[in-house]
Order: sequence, then C-alpha cells, then structure tokens
Amino acid sequence: MQIRKIESKDLEACAKILEQAYSQAPYNEVFQELSALRYIEGKYKNCGDHSFVAVNDEDAVLGFIFLNISSWTDGLQAILEEIVVDTNLQKTGVGKALMIYTNDYLQSLGAKSVMLWAKNDPPLIDFYKKNGYFPAEDFVVMFKNFEE
Repeated sequence: MQIRKIESKDLEACAKILEQAYSQAPYNEVFQELSALRYIEGKYKNCGDHSFVAVNDEDAVLGFIFLNISSWTDGLQAILEEIVVDTNLQKTGVGKALMIYTNDYLQSLGAKSVMLWAKNDPPLIDFYKKNGYFPAEDFVVMFKNFEE
C-alpha cells in the first residue's frame, strides 16, 4: 500500500467508496444518482491540495482523506473533513496508515492542531481515540436544517 496526493482521476473511485461506506449502518445514507461524485468533487475543489489516497500496487484507491487547512491565532489548524476506507478493507490498517501519513504531513506544515466531527458511533469514536484524538469538553457541534 502507498499513500499519495489525491488526483482528479481518483474521484470516481472515492465516490464509490463513500457511497458504499455511508450506505451501511450507522449512516444508512441513500444517494441520488451522482450525488456522491458531486460531493467528492466539491471536497476535491476545496481540499484537494491537502488530501490523500491510499492505493494498492495497481494504483486502485483503497481509501481517502480530505483535509482543510486554515490559519488561526497561533498558526495553522486543520479540519479532517472526510476519511473513508473501502468497507471490505476496514480494520486492515488502511485508515490508520492514512491517519499517520496525515499527522506527519500536518506536522511538517507546522500545523498546531487538527479537529474533526464524527458520528457518535462507538467503533468510530474508538478508531479516532486510538489515533490520538479526544473529545473536546468545551465545544459542541450544532446544526440548523433549512428543509424542515
């Protein structure tokens, strides 16, 4: 397995992985035609300079990670926008390899922190904790829906 910068040629494969992973519990998402691809294309447009794919020896995408980097008062901070691994390859080290690569990359840029939003799903939370993340006690994620 190799990790490299994401390229436009990877987007369709990333969209298929996203659709596959998010259609399962606990998300149970139902995607309209091309909506996963449009979502991935938007992430690539906004985050592509700092995003990566894990590929096998045939350059097939196994998983991906999108990062958004911005300045804050004490330096650069990152937001982990998405990390998704092919469901058939979860718990094989692909996600961990993406996280390690990303952490090294962010530290090489001098980033001070990285944050993420995650579904309150125990296996997912355990994955992030194993990779050094912790729940922030002084922050909350809030949403407002316009379609209700």
